[in-house]
Amino acid sequence: MKASKYVRDHVSSYGKNVRQATDAKFGIKNSLIMRAVNGDEKALTEIGDLGKTGKRLAMAIPTIRDNLKAYIEGTTEYNQALADIYKTGGKGALAIDKAGGELSLEEARYISLIEEYKTKLGAQLEAEYQRHDDALDVIELQAWIDSQMKTVDAQANLESISNKPFLAQMREDEKYEEQKIKHMLEHGSDSDLSLIPKKEYSTNPLVKFWNEVRNIFR
Repeated sequence: MKASKYVRDHVSSYGKNVRQATDAKFGIKNSLIMRAVNGDEKALTEIGDLGKTGKRLAMAIPTIRDNLKAYIEGTTEYNQALADIYKTGGKGALAIDKAGGELSLEEARYISLIEEYKTKLGAQLEAEYQRHDDALDVIELQAWIDSQMKTVDAQANLESISNKPFLAQMREDEKYEEQKIKHMLEHGSDSDLSLIPKKEYSTNPLVKFWNEVRNIFR
């Protein structure tokens, strides 16, 4: 295809340094733009790839940044916690060694403590009964929570499956738009968009019926 004689660049000469900086930082040149305007497939492909890369970066980088920051902060907290644990462990080990040395003294006190233990036993049994009741309450609560979580998981799976036609439609619409652009760039005024097939997932009667049924249970 011949270069269009109607395209005129009136600004590049006023921004030579800015144009050079754009080329140096982003690899975007006037020649690339003009090649794309004139239908050069390689240039069109390159610009399309640049656009997709830019969209992916704009979409993903904030989340990547947050996740990596969270990982760094979490690793820092983890290692600080380990240091605290080991320091406490050292103190605990010393206390254990000391306790072992004092065991002989405790042996002498054992006989008198037996009587005290008998007195305490009644109170301890009462406490155990209460602990048992509390444990049962915890078990019942955990079972209820697990049941609720499974229900939520099932609903999420249902949503994920039922949304497939609509996600497929979004991808098909994007594909159709790309094919339409390429077709019009290639054929100009001879373009016939009816020659480009387009799949319709979300308007399928069965999908629409299923979506109506799904809304009843929401």
